[in-house]
Amino acid sequence: MVKRTGLLLCILLCLISCYSRFKIPETVIIDGVLYRNGFYSDLYPINFIYGNQYYEADGNKFRRANHVTFDLVKFSNDGTVLDILYCAESQWEQAFNYYLNRDNFNYYCRVGRLRIDRDPVIITISGIDHNKFDELISFADGNAYKPFGRNNVNTIRLPFPDDNETPELSFYFESKDGYFTSTKAYNYYIIDEKLYLLYFYDYGHGEYEEIVLVHVPGDLGQYFVQEFLHLMVENATPG
Repeated sequence: MVKRTGLLLCILLCLISCYSRFKIPETVIIDGVLYRNGFYSDLYPINFIYGNQYYEADGNKFRRANHVTFDLVKFSNDGTVLDILYCAESQWEQAFNYYLNRDNFNYYCRVGRLRIDRDPVIITISGIDHNKFDELISFADGNAYKPFGRNNVNTIRLPFPDDNETPELSFYFESKDGYFTSTKAYNYYIIDEKLYLLYFYDYGHGEYEEIVLVHVPGDLGQYFVQEFLHLMVENATPG
């Protein structure tokens, strides 16, 4: 637990240090074209390839991104940690509406913990209730472990489960164009046909190993329990 907190502290300090060095502009003009950020809300850019040429504007550096539809540039000052993308103003509304529409995304369930010797199973979810998914993310946002402040949640402790019998789950979605994903920060377990949000792993300073969980209550939890059970039956391999 101490190691986890120390790592999170280092990451936060790094982010604070990087962002204190740069003022992130909302708009920028490059080659006479106005670009604006914020078109992809709380999604995370993935699979982008950035050009080698740097453009300087208002003391900052930018590079072009390889999107097949939209004219995008990336904030590229040395030392930045996260990708921050800007869309040409003439296409901003179109891009914003595209990534706002959940029909333009594929939904997935990752089954199993990330391991060096074994990849988790990725199952495509079809016909998911988009509102339920958003509700689950909202629940996780409000009840996830916060290393720098306590949130008032009820937790339970259990021994580490066998990943083969009770796998760790992660629900997420990715845009069909392959460029943006939702958060993958939240993990879940289904135990006794109830859905639990993983609060944290407690390694007990080598004396014990436990998982700390938050119950996802009511219809929300049951929806994803039934969805997962349906997925497992649908993807079961005979023999």
